[in-house]
Amino acid sequence: MMAEHAVLSASSAKKWLNCTGSVAMESVMPYEESEFAKEGTVAHKLGELKIKREQNDISYVEYCKAVEGLEIDEEMQCYTENYKDFVIERYHNALQKCSYVTLELEKKVDYSKYAKEGFGTSDVVIVTSGYLEIIDLKYGKGVKVEARNNYQLMLYGLGALEAYDWLYDINTIVMTIYQPRIDNISTFELSKSDLCQWGESIKDIAEIAYNGNGMCVAGKHCTEGFCRALPKCKAFSEYVGSIEQYQDKAIEMLSNDEIAEILYKVDDLVKYAKKVKEYVLKQMLNGEEFTGYKLVEGRKSRCYSVSDSEVVAMLLQKGYTEDIVYKKELRSVADMKKVLGADFDDILSEFVLTKRGNPTIATLEDKRPLYNSAESDFKDINVDTF
Repeated sequence: MMAEHAVLSASSAKKWLNCTGSVAMESVMPYEESEFAKEGTVAHKLGELKIKREQNDISYVEYCKAVEGLEIDEEMQCYTENYKDFVIERYHNALQKCSYVTLELEKKVDYSKYAKEGFGTSDVVIVTSGYLEIIDLKYGKGVKVEARNNYQLMLYGLGALEAYDWLYDINTIVMTIYQPRIDNISTFELSKSDLCQWGESIKDIAEIAYNGNGMCVAGKHCTEGFCRALPKCKAFSEYVGSIEQYQDKAIEMLSNDEIAEILYKVDDLVKYAKKVKEYVLKQMLNGEEFTGYKLVEGRKSRCYSVSDSEVVAMLLQKGYTEDIVYKKELRSVADMKKVLGADFDDILSEFVLTKRGNPTIATLEDKRPLYNSAESDFKDINVDTF
């Protein structure tokens, strides 16, 4: 029987393929599911149930019973409905290629041929003659996830190949990230030979990571992969601490290359500092001591000791009007579109303006086009010609 989590899990592949030492480091760190992870778990469950209901795999009564007790808000209902529609659309597209299509939800896939005892759970697997698609729902909005060279999806693809290739003679693998809260749908396609070649190329790395004798190598994969060992990792401390060499130089005296090096690491430094503070607080609450620090009570807050409805009733009884009791504001365009659905386009679409975003810094890998200010758009126009 498989363990609940693989040592070389697909979801953490970005970490252990870039930092083979992360497996051993994380093994001694406690695992606590964050509120964001819990929210994502509920969204995945709801999305799965909606697809099953759409496919008549479960009855309406079974669906209602399954969602009972889940913390589901209006936003999640909307996003998972769109996710369901997307998956069903991809399924129907596959049906156009071949009349016999397999749609699997929460499919356990085994890629241990390439990474020892490696397995994972793919949100959606669609298979038909010569064709395999992996779809992964990402409900988070903090980090944009790309499908291109996504190790998690590629491992899922290898596992799905092992399960279905003998029957469907697969030659094309399509991997899709569906990240609805930031309007990100990213797709990456590989041939079977290219995917298997990649799988062969990671075997030695996977073995080192699994055996627990790998080296810690710090980089973007540490923060983007949410490494639990981050607060205690010496390699990462040295990685972000390397910018200290510039601290005694005025920013005007640094070269552009030196500033670029600082800029590349500054977001990681901020995340690292936050992780360290969270870790120290948790350890101090468990009785550990850190030289020069103590636990104190934070900023106080106030709340009502009775329900909101009781507060409203008391104020209305005393003669206060609802415009004083309630603070009302118009929903944002994005929020209004979720609530109104198709009616939004009929009623409000012609009254919506798209404002230009403010300039922001991004790496060259970012897919957004180069920013052009309004001034640069008109800098070559000769005003004397008007």
